[in-house]
Formats: sequence, C-alpha cells, structure tokens
Amino acid sequence: MSTAKRDPLFSVDVGMLMSTLLILVGYLMPWFRKGRRYQWSFSGWEYASLSSGGGWTLLTFAWLLLAALAALWAQTSVAAAMAAMVAAIGTLVTALAVVAASFAMIGERSALDYVAELPFEAGIPLMAVGLGLLMATSCRAIVRCHLLDVTQQQRETPTS
Repeated sequence: MSTAKRDPLFSVDVGMLMSTLLILVGYLMPWFRKGRRYQWSFSGWEYASLSSGGGWTLLTFAWLLLAALAALWAQTSVAAAMAAMVAAIGTLVTALAVVAASFAMIGERSALDYVAELPFEAGIPLMAVGLGLLMATSCRAIVRCHLLDVTQQQRETPTS
C-alpha cells in the first residue's frame, strides 16, 4: 500500500479570513451620523440597500469576496496570497471612496472641528483594523509561499 503525500485541496489562511470578516462587519456597521438628533447613520449597509441597488459602492463587496476566496489557498499559493493583497488594496480604495462620499454629504462647514464632533460609531475603526490585518496577513502569506518554494527547491536539488 502506497502512502503518497497529497497536497490538500484548500490551505486556508484563517487570519486572512477573519480580517476579511472584520472588514465586512465594519463596512456594514454604522460609521457616523450627521448629528446627535439624526436617527440613521452612514454605513455600507445604507448604500447597499439603496433602492437603486447601491451602484459603485458594491465594488467593496466584490473586493471582499476576492479576499475571502484568496484566503482559501493563500497558505500555499503565492498567486492567491498576491490576489489577497490586491483585494486588500482594492477594498481600501473603494471603502475610502464610500466613506469620503459620506463625509461629502454632510456639507461644507466653517471649521474642521465639526468632523471631530460627529457622533461616530464602531464601523470605521473596525474596518481600519480589518484592513491592516488583511494587508499584514497577505504580506505574511506571500513571504511564507516564497519560503516554501525555496525550501522545496532545496530539497529537490541534489547535493554533491
């Protein structure tokens, strides 16, 4: 009976999956309100649930889906690890654009202190932590895959 070692179908990077989930939760949670008397908050959920369908703001979900799919193979595939990094940067850009559009809805004020006085929720900080972790775990996965390739090449190269 042969006991050949087979590569697993998936090599899930749990840290990458958790950071992607953290970004998603932060994106969907409330970010801030226009004022204390407002009953609703700006959030990715508000944009996604628009009657017009959410438009370009839905790109953030596409980037997060790419990050989650890449995390399934990121421990052993450098291509998947790099796709996760691309997804992290894509998520960063689109989520930043959505948050910036939200700040633009507040309107011009005479002082910058007004932004600091907005009633903020937990969404933006969670997104920031998740994005930082996704970038860090993507870099770690790229290095890990490179080191695995180097180790594999050294094992295959006969020494004289």
